This record gives sequence, structure tokens and C-alpha cells, in this order.
Amino acid sequence: MCEVPFRTCEEDKAPRPYTHTFSRARSSNAEDEEQREDRKKGQTEGARIYSDNDTGLEATLERLGINPDEYRSLYKSQLASEKRQKAWTPKTQAEAKEKWKELQDSPSHYNLLSMYKKADVQPIKLAKERGITLPGEPAPHPADLQEELDALRDPVNVKAMNLRPLRRTPKYGVPVCDLQLRTYSIRNLLLFADFAVRAAYYMGLCARGPIPLPRITERWTVPRANFVFKKSQENFERITMRRLIQIQDGHPDVVKGWLAFLAKHQYHGVGMKANIWEFESLEAATSVGQEVVDGDYTGRREAPVLEKVGEILRGKGYKEAMAGFQLPEEMSAKLLIKAPITKEKKKPVEKIAA
Repeated sequence: MCEVPFRTCEEDKAPRPYTHTFSRARSSNAEDEEQREDRKKGQTEGARIYSDNDTGLEATLERLGINPDEYRSLYKSQLASEKRQKAWTPKTQAEAKEKWKELQDSPSHYNLLSMYKKADVQPIKLAKERGITLPGEPAPHPADLQEELDALRDPVNVKAMNLRPLRRTPKYGVPVCDLQLRTYSIRNLLLFADFAVRAAYYMGLCARGPIPLPRITERWTVPRANFVFKKSQENFERITMRRLIQIQDGHPDVVKGWLAFLAKHQYHGVGMKANIWEFESLEAATSVGQEVVDGDYTGRREAPVLEKVGEILRGKGYKEAMAGFQLPEEMSAKLLIKAPITKEKKKPVEKIAA
């Protein structure tokens, strides 16, 4: 008789893919679960302890000298108070602001003013008599000071910020500068364009604009990514907004000063590009090709100004005022302004016929 090999049930089970340990790691929500279990346990115990059928609580309270009926009423009152407090607590910021407004306007049972009223104390009346205000209210000015403040008017330049910028009327309408402003943010562009027009008025320049120019739209199509989304594409778009400000009948030096002022106070995110035209007299063509001599300002546009400066520096009053004055070492170089050099007329050269 042949014997059949016997196999236990454990041999039929598949091996575990992990090692079995006697200790288990604590889960992340173990503390919340414990609190939840304690809360349930407390509720069940409270329901059991404060039930009318349990006589163990009454015996314990009688042994401690506490009236069981009064104890149960206090416990029920506590539960009701917690329920009302939970319903009254605001859930959102808007509800919190509304609750605070209600507390400021009409005292409720939850603030200190109602407690004062129950004690026959009028806190609002006393606060007005003593000049006490709420923390959020500004302190009032004295009557005489308030009248003086009301009589004052805002400066003209402050009022002008709420009005359109002032402009000067050109006499000839000859354009001397075209300033183009570019940006990707329309708010920055409008602010800086208004600032440029106001600066031109206070510097005595006739400005036109700002004139809206056509937008520049640029688009790019690139692969979305280099791995999974390699075959999909993504589009990018950039819109450039522009404004044009034109200066007419302006002096070249004043225009350069205006541009330098704008470059010094340039607003972030706004680019500038200026085209300047300068007009010279026909006599400037005769000075082309002449040798430039140091100190000779005859052919330059600012020659009259430099001559006037030299006349002031050579004057008697200036010398008397600057008598005994010494320049610092870093400014020891002397300022020399020479008078215009007069050139002798060249004699005509006689031509000898061949």
C-alpha cells in the first residue's frame, strides 16, 4: 500500500513579498483617530453618567455634597452655550466684519458695554463727556484748527493732477522731436506719457499727444516639452503698445534737457526712442571744412551764450566778489574762456595763364 505525502495548509500559501516584523509604524492620522475615539468615549460616558437611570452619579454627588438636579441643569446649560457659541462664530472674513460692525453699532450680550448697562453705568455717555473715542475713529481737531484747515486750498499743481495736462500753443508748428514710448503694460504707459506731457509744459515746450500708435503683435510657436509632450506645441503672444509725443518749435538745448529729465525719472517697464531734428542757418554751410581751434566758439550755436559767460567772468564785480577765493585741490584746473579769434582775410592768388 503506497503512502501519500501529507502537506500542511501553510505549504499551500504563497510567500510574502515583504518581511514581517513584530512592530508597526505609527500612522500619520493616529493622533486624530485617538482624539476621535476619546471624544466618542467621553460622549458615551457623559450620556451614561448624566442619564436619569444611573444611580451611581447621584450617590457620588450626594457624597460630595452637590445637588444632582442642579448639576444636570448646569451641564445642559453648558452644552447649549457651546452650541450657541459655535453657531455665532463667523466662518468667513465677510461674516467676521459684519459681526464686528454689529458689535460697534449696537452692544450685545457678548461685549462689555452690556455688562456696564446692567450695572446702571452709561459708558457711551461717559466716553463722550470725557472725550474718549473708539480705537478705529480718528481724533477730531479743535474747532479753530478745523476752520483754518477748511479755509486752506490745495496747491495748484496738486489740483492739476486730477485734470488734463496743460499745453502751450506752437507758433510755427515745426516738429523738432518725436518721442515714442513702448511698453507691455498699458498702466505704466499712460502714467509716464502724462508725466512727459506735464514736464514739457513746465519746461516751456509745445507738446502734442500722446498719440496712440498701432500695436505690435508678436507670436511664437514652440514645442511644449522635450519628452512626453514633445509632439504638442504651445503658442506665445506678446503685444507692444506705443504712444507718440511730438515737440514743436522747441530749442534744441531745451529738448535735450527735457529728454535727460525723462531719462532720469524713467518709469519701469517703459522704453523710449527719440528722433531729434535741428535746424541751422544757411551760413553754417560756409564753415564746413574749417579747422576747429580750441577756444574758438565763432561757428557754434552756443557762441553768444559763451561770450556772455566770458563777459561776466571778466567783469569787475565778479573779480571783487571772488577775491581771495581758492578752488579745492580736486578743482584746481582753471577755467579759461578765450575771445573769438578773428581770422585775416586771404589775398586772392593770381592765376598765370599757361
